[in-house]
Amino acid sequence: MTIEDVIKEAAARGVTGLPEPSRLTHVRVWPTASQWVGEVGEPPHNETVGEGMFDTKDDAQEAALKAVAEGRSKLLAVLPADLAETAEEWPAPVVSAWDA
Repeated sequence: MTIEDVIKEAAARGVTGLPEPSRLTHVRVWPTASQWVGEVGEPPHNETVGEGMFDTKDDAQEAALKAVAEGRSKLLAVLPADLAETAEEWPAPVVSAWDA
């Protein structure tokens, strides 16, 4: 099952407080004038991570991937056991980056 499928199934079973799926599956990293921004999610559900600005592309990507990992951990904590078992099947987050 995909994360999206798991969240839909959990919602159908009455689990509340579930995250927007793309915040657990997509990371974006892009440059500003002198720093980098890390985001999780897809528009219109995207949000910046950390303080929003990082000195390097790698730092921004690392922070965004950490936010995804933390979000996935929180999701696992509220899922019924049979759905939580599918976590091994979930693919790594999609990482999109734009170079300066």
